[in-house]
Amino acid sequence: MNTPVPAKIDTVVDLTVEVRSADGTSTEFYQTNEECIRKTLRSLTTPRVFTQPQLVLASEHSINTIPCRSIDMILARTLARTPLIFPLIFPAGLLDAVEAKSDWPGEPSTDEEQAGAGIAGLSPRVSHLEIHTPGGWVVVLRLLATARDTYDQRPASAQLCELPVIPFRLLEGGIGLINPNNITRVSTRPSPAALPETALPIDLLRWNPSRF
Repeated sequence: MNTPVPAKIDTVVDLTVEVRSADGTSTEFYQTNEECIRKTLRSLTTPRVFTQPQLVLASEHSINTIPCRSIDMILARTLARTPLIFPLIFPAGLLDAVEAKSDWPGEPSTDEEQAGAGIAGLSPRVSHLEIHTPGGWVVVLRLLATARDTYDQRPASAQLCELPVIPFRLLEGGIGLINPNNITRVSTRPSPAALPETALPIDLLRWNPSRF
């Protein structure tokens, strides 16, 4: 008796792009054409995506134009392979950022601390960043930086804000992009070994979301 062979199920690849704005609104766009998905992802992953005057999203049905200065972050949810390869490679070392759960995390795990430890001359550092934007959007990132031993010990938040765009991996597939010009606060845990001399010695008490 022949055993029936189960039919092959093709994975449907689509793309949902959510643009979160500084006024607290969110706009979503959708695409199923694979070539259009690849083109969109290539455009989104350019380092200067937020430095252009406008972000234009076009289809055969409509054209939408959004000033980049008004964009807090972009979430591109997809199972397709993205052109952006993690960890990111910088002169100082490697950097990997992934979306974490919304609740404030505990101490970094031993496994995370040991990640990348086998790379000669690099020291792994794990931290969690809670990033707030003018639109009331909040995202928590788990940041793994494997920096060279001679690299400065500035807080990870200061280093990230110097980038033209802050990319991170989404837990369910795809990438997120944060506009570093649209950040109101970054909370980092644990505290870095070296603090700025101008840092005020005071702890965070509470955060009240926007009421508008």
